[in-house]
Amino acid sequence: MWRTVFRQWMQDTAAEAVQEQFAQPQENPQERPEVQVTAAIICALAMESGGVEDRLDDKVWVRAAVGKVVLGRAGQVPVALVTAGPGAGSAAAATEAVVAAHRPRLVVVAGFAGALCAELRRYHILLPNEVADITGRSLTLPSFVQGDQLPAGVHVGKLLSAHELVRDPQAKRELADRFDALAVDLETFAVAETCRRLAVPMAAVKVITDSLDEVLPPEVAYLMRPRKWTEKMGAVVGAVWHRPGSLKDLWRLQEVALRAGDVLAEHVLALVQSLQPDSP
Repeated sequence: MWRTVFRQWMQDTAAEAVQEQFAQPQENPQERPEVQVTAAIICALAMESGGVEDRLDDKVWVRAAVGKVVLGRAGQVPVALVTAGPGAGSAAAATEAVVAAHRPRLVVVAGFAGALCAELRRYHILLPNEVADITGRSLTLPSFVQGDQLPAGVHVGKLLSAHELVRDPQAKRELADRFDALAVDLETFAVAETCRRLAVPMAAVKVITDSLDEVLPPEVAYLMRPRKWTEKMGAVVGAVWHRPGSLKDLWRLQEVALRAGDVLAEHVLALVQSLQPDSP
């Protein structure tokens, strides 16, 4: 069974390499005219942005100095989808770049988060109305929720942005007690801070990928670091070599990420499509 799983990992990684090579514009990026969009969607990882990218119409891949940028339409709404790379610094830099280049009316931070309370379960959605960092700084986010009744599995509340992945349930509980937050991620506060400085409205949509009591395997933090596809393949091989049981963990995480990406895409695009396109 493990041979089948490992072969699938190799196929997926090879497909990613092909996409990196061919999903690039052919013309000189300096010759591309500036395109104004209604919304810019900021994701850290390709597994977070993939579901949204698949659903966009009229896609154009733009070579960018910061992250990967895809221009397209969500229904009639023009959007820029940015895959920034993991970490607060990457997210902030990508946000500043996309705002300067495409002048969006709204920035949407979209991605995965870990639950800090038992009420939030895997594949639930958090629409943060406040985001904080571990120093105690906090920013209020606008609400796009209509009415008092939330759909099942959708929550509104505080999101915490940490400096590193929180893998341990006890650490999650300590953060929940300290910050009174519902979930934790890595990038949202940095994007919110950048948007406040640039005077651009911002919203966030986060999908829960690990519950309060779930222990994430140690390989997750290593695989989330920015790397070329060859290095990612080497990371998988190294993980399996040192801990054969990690293969089942990595396969399960991939399945969770694929489903979470689809759930995330549905909610992000519903939010974006509720916006009116800019007048010509």
